[in-house]
Amino acid sequence: MFAFKSRAITMIALPCILFVLQACSQPSEEAKKVEIKPAQQLTNDATTYANKAWILMNQIDGLVYAQKLDVIEDQVRKPVRKLTTDWRINVKMTDSVTEGKYALCRKALSSLDVWARESLEQSATLQQKQADYERDKQQCKEAISHPELGNTDPKKKGI
Repeated sequence: MFAFKSRAITMIALPCILFVLQACSQPSEEAKKVEIKPAQQLTNDATTYANKAWILMNQIDGLVYAQKLDVIEDQVRKPVRKLTTDWRINVKMTDSVTEGKYALCRKALSSLDVWARESLEQSATLQQKQADYERDKQQCKEAISHPELGNTDPKKKGI
């Protein structure tokens, strides 16, 4: 009788164990949806950041001109601060290209951020901040258009 109980338990337990093992080996729905993206390519070249700044400013400054206050924080200020922070972290004076005049593009990004903030606060200096941004953006454009004006390879300095 003991052998019969042992065999009955085995017959019940074996399918249960197989079911559990099979369930554990199946990827979950959440695991199937995970998308693996390549890592962001970092650069220490100020030229790259200046061009990114120029593109970003032209994409988003229209939101500030139009006074789209409900989207300024997320669509203007956050991307501007992210790019500015990345630039400050990654570009050093000893890197492949010194900032030179490209620093004017970083300044233009900061001016855009200030103008956007002043817009949100409906500040009395709003017009002046807009003028500051427009001046800085024009200087950035000049720096990009004329890279020979101070954006040099540090290894060639003094030659």
